[in-house]
Amino acid sequence: VSDRFLAAHPELRQRPISRIHGWGHRTAGLLLEEKLERSSDEPLMFPHVTEAIQDAFTRAGVGTVDDLDLIETHDCFTASEYMAIDHFGITPPGESWRAIESGELEIGGRIPVNPSGGLLGGGHPVGATGIRMLLDCHKQVTGTAGGYQVEGARRAATLNIGGSTTTTVSFVVGSA
Repeated sequence: VSDRFLAAHPELRQRPISRIHGWGHRTAGLLLEEKLERSSDEPLMFPHVTEAIQDAFTRAGVGTVDDLDLIETHDCFTASEYMAIDHFGITPPGESWRAIESGELEIGGRIPVNPSGGLLGGGHPVGATGIRMLLDCHKQVTGTAGGYQVEGARRAATLNIGGSTTTTVSFVVGSA
């Protein structure tokens, strides 16, 4: 909500608040084949995904993924989470499996990914998934995530995709 809305509703100040500090958005053609053809000489399969993430990072003043405390990503398929790991820069391209096997992505690891349980844990309400991820990030940075709280979380990122990354949105959420 806006500062003006909060001023008109002071009772909401009793609750912990968070802010969206950065955002990024990219679109690409619908056909997966065309996206793959365009990126055939690139180290990453979907460079526009990295661009959306980097836009959010830049707006939020985030240098690298290591400046975050956690990530909530759109893991509709296993391959989607692997893609997110690479495109966030957690691992070099094609080495996302290493971060999974080493435990880097678990709560207590280097950069927890989907401490909420992701789409499998929370369901996949198409059209509302991004809002659910923002809510989970809000809970994390306000210390209200309960049993899946990442200790000391103050800055979280999201990555939401649709239609084989035809639409890609990323946010950075932090304490207010």
